[in-house]
Amino acid sequence: MGYLGLVPGERSTGETVRRGGITKVGNGRVRHMLVKSAWTYRHPPKVGKMNLYRLEQAPRKVREIA
Repeated sequence: MGYLGLVPGERSTGETVRRGGITKVGNGRVRHMLVKSAWTYRHPPKVGKMNLYRLEQAPRKVREIA
């Protein structure tokens, strides 16, 4: 997690500990890919009304290939 920069930031003085957001000091490309994949997993693709209509009108062989 430290390599990706996904650890919380911390500012501490004596007994006072303040934790912040993620540090973003790691590999930005890998972190970006991880966040995009998480969003993709969270929001599955949806078939709109127009595409659903086109899918139903397509021949069976075409639907099997798709």
